[in-house]
Amino acid sequence: MKFTLLYTVILCLLGNQVLAQSNTPCTSGVISAPNIAVNASCTFQSGTTVGATNQTNANNGGTPSCGSMGEDVWYSFTAPASGTVDIQTAAGSIGDGVMALYSGTCGAWTELACSDDAIGLMPQIAMGGLTPGNTYMIRFWQYGGGTGTFDICVAEAAAPAGNTTCTVPNPICSGSPINFVANAGGSSADVINPGNDYDCLSTSPNPSWYYLEIATAGNLVIDITAGADVDYEIWGPFPSLANATSNCNTYGVPEDCSYSPSPTEQAVVNGVSPGEVYVLLVTNFANVVQTININEAASNTASTNCAIVMPVGYTYWDAEYNEGVVDLVWGTEFEENNRDFIVQRSADGLVWETIGAVAGNNTTNEAQNYAYTDNDPLTGISYYRLMQVDTDGGIEYNTVLSVNTSDIEPFTVYPNPAAGSFNIYTKSKNIEHVVLTDMVGKTFDVAYTGTSNGLEIDCNNYAAGVYTLTVIANGTAQSQRLVIKK
Repeated sequence: MKFTLLYTVILCLLGNQVLAQSNTPCTSGVISAPNIAVNASCTFQSGTTVGATNQTNANNGGTPSCGSMGEDVWYSFTAPASGTVDIQTAAGSIGDGVMALYSGTCGAWTELACSDDAIGLMPQIAMGGLTPGNTYMIRFWQYGGGTGTFDICVAEAAAPAGNTTCTVPNPICSGSPINFVANAGGSSADVINPGNDYDCLSTSPNPSWYYLEIATAGNLVIDITAGADVDYEIWGPFPSLANATSNCNTYGVPEDCSYSPSPTEQAVVNGVSPGEVYVLLVTNFANVVQTININEAASNTASTNCAIVMPVGYTYWDAEYNEGVVDLVWGTEFEENNRDFIVQRSADGLVWETIGAVAGNNTTNEAQNYAYTDNDPLTGISYYRLMQVDTDGGIEYNTVLSVNTSDIEPFTVYPNPAAGSFNIYTKSKNIEHVVLTDMVGKTFDVAYTGTSNGLEIDCNNYAAGVYTLTVIANGTAQSQRLVIKK
């Protein structure tokens, strides 16, 4: 299965984003659960299980593998280009929730993960290896039953890195936080690099290694946060990265170390000086797939050299579909030995092709602006990235963007509010479904008749209230808010 299209259905009421609800993943064999947008970081939206029932038949996912079952609601999301997501929840009136993640099709769901307590008593699932463009399902309920409110978000997380040894640490810098998905069930640092002094770390499972170079003197303070127990150790100072990596397996007593049971840690090295290199080890003691964030703390007074992270500093990067072409624009605030930008495109986020190149500006501290136009874009969802090439041949990739190039015209609803009937005007010729979803997630397949101006729909049989109106045409779903009055 290459791609399943289902787009975000969100009600915006009184300035707050409130997700429509669905007690079932599908209606009449078609996915009808509201879609949650996958953002670059966690953007919570409000959800509720009010009005839901407890369903454990096969069509509704069966009995999940964790938590005590209760009244459940379903959501869908489209896997991003990286294939890696972090699904977080926060307490509302529900303070003890459970969540499961599924792949598959209507009536044939496969549980991929189940989470009971991760963020306090609320669940979190970090999952990699998803197929970009495919639709996945989230199921949420209160532990032991009961109904109420909660918050939920889906964010794209960086895939697990290959920096599992101190011979190949990844660069980090202050002001550029890193989110990565930590592996579970992996080897330990003291097995991979047994010659180091691991000091307070009695165990060091699932290691991730980083290095940083001091730019201005001060106190180096780094926050490390996750959903479950993580630990760290930091060594230095080293005169250079080459010296730090060549001494891997012989690191002595660290500058700082923590083996606490907390999911939040803070590494501190006071009195650092310009040019010094430090090596940071973060371990995933919880041994669960989870997102770990590394960022400078508010009390940090030192700064680090961000040129080690990337040879160019991007100020913006955007892709937009305009009248049959895709316009790509980006800017930089600094460049170091930057030869050019290779523009790449993909139909699935996995296999990439080069479609053009734009010359860089070698070394400069002045702001630069760039543009490239894809005059023959792919149909449907496609992905774009830049491969930045140094003068010495080194390469770095920037963030992947997705663009929908389908020529789908927005539909118009009138009158709205509607009483008795309403009309839908759309230029799309192949209307497949029209669906109404009420505030508690109950869905209605809507009968309609065609007119010269689109569709006419009788709404006399629907109760007064606020609905999400979804029109599926040419395989694409679009939604608008509709008010029915009596």
